Amino acid sequence: MIALVFLQSLSQQQALVDILRKINIFSQIFEAESTGHCLALAEKHPNSIGFYSVAQSSRNLASRYWIAVGEKDHEALLAFQHNASSFVIHPFDDEQVAQAIYRVQDKYHYYERGYQFNLLVEGLCKQYGVTESALLATLRRQLSQHKEPSVVGIRSENGWCCLDPAEIKWIEAAGDYMCVQTLSENIVVRTTLCDLLKRLGEQHFKRCNRSVAVNAKHVAHLEQKYNQQRVIMQGGEAFKITHKYYYQFWQTR
Repeated sequence: MIALVFLQSLSQQQALVDILRKINIFSQIFEAESTGHCLALAEKHPNSIGFYSVAQSSRNLASRYWIAVGEKDHEALLAFQHNASSFVIHPFDDEQVAQAIYRVQDKYHYYERGYQFNLLVEGLCKQYGVTESALLATLRRQLSQHKEPSVVGIRSENGWCCLDPAEIKWIEAAGDYMCVQTLSENIVVRTTLCDLLKRLGEQHFKRCNRSVAVNAKHVAHLEQKYNQQRVIMQGGEAFKITHKYYYQFWQTR
């Protein structure tokens, strides 16, 4: 998260910034020097959490989440009338500031989940060439029928895409990334193999080793070569099977 601080008192602003650095919740902390500077920073970082004075000049600054800073209790009522997410009173206390931030974090994560959902919907609409209302209607219909969707939304290097587990031939780890080979393309995803298999449905795949899982539907046969078990895919690709995963996934094949 990013913090944006703009108080009428420079000494109070510095004291608050010192506490924020001590709490160490934010990845970046920006100090605004004027209303115009604050507006520019808020526009550049729209999801930042703002710390603003309870003053007429500060109430309309462009932060979705803002924590009001004042010196009197009645200022809190005024701040909440202008959609402040929380309130801290001067002189500052580490625990008071931390609690205010934690309250805003809940709201922050709520909106972030909504933002990610909207990105997913936008990506699916582009991929399938349908309107948002048509896509959501389909999802609601599937939910009402208690039918699991046949596709899974995955965030790749090039944005969100929709994968049908049946069309995935194999998944191979490459460092912190997974290379997902489908019938038509190779998609790179930053995740772990275990997490990806859970999302796609582990019943579709069989592990060959720590780095590779294959879709059983696209397996041609198994072979043993030089005392090493291998799985041969329908396209001719071969992957080694370690003893651990052979007994766990392949022995009954």
